[in-house]
Amino acid sequence: MHVLIYTIGSAGDVYPFIAIGESLRRRGNDVEVLTSAQFREKVEGAGLGFIEAGSREQYEEVLQNPDLWHPRKGAGVVLRLFSDGWPSAYAFLVGCVRPNETVIVTSTLGMAARLLQEKLGTKLVTVHLQPSSLLSATDPGALAALLWAKHLPLWARRALIASIDRGMSLLLCPKLNAFRATIALPPVRSVRRWMNSPERVIGAFPAWYGAPQRDWPHNAVCATFPRLAAAPDEQLSDALRAFLESGAPPIAYTPGSAHAHGRLFFERALAATQKLGMRAVFVTRYRDQMPDKLPSWIHYEPYVAYDVLAPRVAAFVHHGGIGTSATVLAAGTPQLITPFTFDQPDNAARLKALGVAESVAPKASAKRWARALATLLKDPAVANACREIAARMAAEEPGGEQIATLIERL
Repeated sequence: MHVLIYTIGSAGDVYPFIAIGESLRRRGNDVEVLTSAQFREKVEGAGLGFIEAGSREQYEEVLQNPDLWHPRKGAGVVLRLFSDGWPSAYAFLVGCVRPNETVIVTSTLGMAARLLQEKLGTKLVTVHLQPSSLLSATDPGALAALLWAKHLPLWARRALIASIDRGMSLLLCPKLNAFRATIALPPVRSVRRWMNSPERVIGAFPAWYGAPQRDWPHNAVCATFPRLAAAPDEQLSDALRAFLESGAPPIAYTPGSAHAHGRLFFERALAATQKLGMRAVFVTRYRDQMPDKLPSWIHYEPYVAYDVLAPRVAAFVHHGGIGTSATVLAAGTPQLITPFTFDQPDNAARLKALGVAESVAPKASAKRWARALATLLKDPAVANACREIAARMAAEEPGGEQIATLIERL
């Protein structure tokens, strides 16, 4: 097959699709990845074809928007970013498709691929990396960003999800339907119902993390997490290895690879670590988020592969993105989640329910952060849960392989 992977987002959104692409390539398929230039080296390093969809400068421009990680404004920022792009995205994808040969594999936000499926009959697989992308009234965890929603009766949760759908459709449908008219497609009323491929929908997470629900698309199935392993040249730097070996395991902190406005996060991290009398590793590409001078018990790295770092630390504090969450789960390391927006509150709730994590608000006091970390580090039940889930993940067939099989069956 010719597989065209169309994915949008940060490293946590793109890396799992590279893992899927690696599995498809090993089976002899011709795989190309259509994504931001930010990930060219990673895609080509995996032996996959790369097609640029947006420059590095455009990627950075999006990340510099301070509303991107706002709990209420973030979703609107993302939806508005691509609501103007239906015509160009459609034309770009048409130019990449090989008639009667291509299967498109797309992420939650790659909705333009649905237009090709409708108009040209191109085969399409929709892959959702996190359960919250499949909003469900019977799974209140998917509404974790609205803490009061879990207390609502089922009929009220259904009404709430319908209102979310209406809001998203009001934002996207006018421009979407205007373009659909130009290619002789009828209008759509519900983006949530339309966006998923009628051929195959895959939840790229195990059922023990997000169980299938009655109100998911009828053709949706679960796989396991597709995790991209560190490349040979992504091992620990000499300075980081020396720091790790010079004392007790530190706490790792990152607000996410795409978070450029995390100064408060690192202020809390520094104060909480100091209260615990421990050491820390800070990871971010944006050095200006941290104090100009760091104490000797904090080591800074602009980038480190989390699957290499996570097994070496006492706890991992992060935003709750699904890529980071799955990687730290596999390492068997306790997690403190500071969710900002998008899928992060939902992931925080699921990790906490599994017994491997605690969750605090990013703006909570350093004392609250330190107390949550102390609980994680001292509770033997947390250590046991981390070990059990890491062992379960090690015994599972890799997610990339499972998803590759589901794509090939299509």
